[in-house]
Amino acid sequence: MKRRVVPGAVMLVALSACSPDTADLVYHYDEGSEHVYVLTVNAAADWDIGTTGEGSYRAVFEITERILSEGPDGSEVAVTMHPTLIEEEGLPAPGSADRTFTLVVGPGGEVEDVVDVDGVPATELDPDELSFIGTFRPPLPLERVGVEDTWRSSQEVQLGQVFQQVTTTGRLAGLAEDEAGRLASLSYEGGGPLVWTTALPQGNAEMTGSAETETEAIFEIDGGILRSATTRTDGRFEVRVVPEDGLPVTGTMSLTLQLDLERRE
Repeated sequence: MKRRVVPGAVMLVALSACSPDTADLVYHYDEGSEHVYVLTVNAAADWDIGTTGEGSYRAVFEITERILSEGPDGSEVAVTMHPTLIEEEGLPAPGSADRTFTLVVGPGGEVEDVVDVDGVPATELDPDELSFIGTFRPPLPLERVGVEDTWRSSQEVQLGQVFQQVTTTGRLAGLAEDEAGRLASLSYEGGGPLVWTTALPQGNAEMTGSAETETEAIFEIDGGILRSATTRTDGRFEVRVVPEDGLPVTGTMSLTLQLDLERRE
């Protein structure tokens, strides 16, 4: 049985009492507004690469989204990731320095274009670097949906040297209301290829494989804003390690990665 991670348990009590209905789920981009989130990342891995080993890390980031402009063809959003806590136990954590980038984002959270990364114009960057840039907004459906309706979407997620291209099936799990207005409970299941580069005791490691991902999120419909989301990714990879001295070594690694995103009021 797949493990399901559900944020906002209090919300789910209210969701169970709602009658089936439909809703338009659209992100709102109000020019000049700013949204701050706290992202907590927990990762654990074990490997067999010549010798066996295991490690983990915990990292906390403050993520600020500033809406620079809005328009029918996409809204320009500036994103800053600031690490506030890094704890490592035998596995290096990503993102030890601030990172900023500017995106053009559509109403469903899809990235339409990348403007710059860390102050460098996108026109001066390699196209492969641009494909890794995204937001942590779960993808929304492009049309009105009802409870238990589903939709498919693709998105890219990068955290430091971890990159995943995911194809998911989203589902409107329920509707509720609280002081913020109408709420939507969203769930996603999917997977896809995952690429990860990191340092291990044996040397620099390049990993390729596939991973399965599950996400649960709470979306504020009237405000058009994400309240919280929890994502769990499980994967297994083929690993190639290049030591500073000696020949490359190959092996396997298993990874569990959990991201908890909460909007700061």
